[in-house]
Amino acid sequence: MSKIGVGIGDDFPVDDGGNDASRNDAPRDDRAEFEEWKRRRDAWRAQQQAHRAQREEWKRRRDEWKARWREQRRAWRDDIRETYRGDYPRSYRGGYHPYYSGHGLWKILMLVGAIALVVFALAHIGYILVGLLALAVLFAAYHRFGHDPFDFGFMDRDFSRPMTTPPPAQTPSVDKPRGTEGTP
Repeated sequence: MSKIGVGIGDDFPVDDGGNDASRNDAPRDDRAEFEEWKRRRDAWRAQQQAHRAQREEWKRRRDEWKARWREQRRAWRDDIRETYRGDYPRSYRGGYHPYYSGHGLWKILMLVGAIALVVFALAHIGYILVGLLALAVLFAAYHRFGHDPFDFGFMDRDFSRPMTTPPPAQTPSVDKPRGTEGTP
């Protein structure tokens, strides 16, 4: 054993290859560790294969159940159609109904509309919050202070009567003597 550098001390020995016994022990330890690793790997692979087999069995049973359910549903649908076949007008026979034609298209349009509405609401959240705040202020003003924001004065007029104002009342003049008000 030798030491590296100056002032390192006895705590850091360096293997310079002088001891052959210690070199021969290392490969045996590595081989044992490798064999242990291979055993753990094989156990893990067996566990994974068991999980895959179980998952495949579940998928097979699920697909079998779905196929039976679809067949039962088709039988029910055909039975209902045969029961009500004669009650509908000729144009509605065979599953056609004018309201439900293209129902897949309506579902897609409603989905796109809902997504567009959510995106619009998120993009304009500031305006929405300010509008809700304004409505809250108007609500509080009406219920707390009696201010009705929809109380417009011009809406209270009766439009059935003419809008003529009465002539102003005559007041006696101070300059002229009494009895001469009507003469110039």
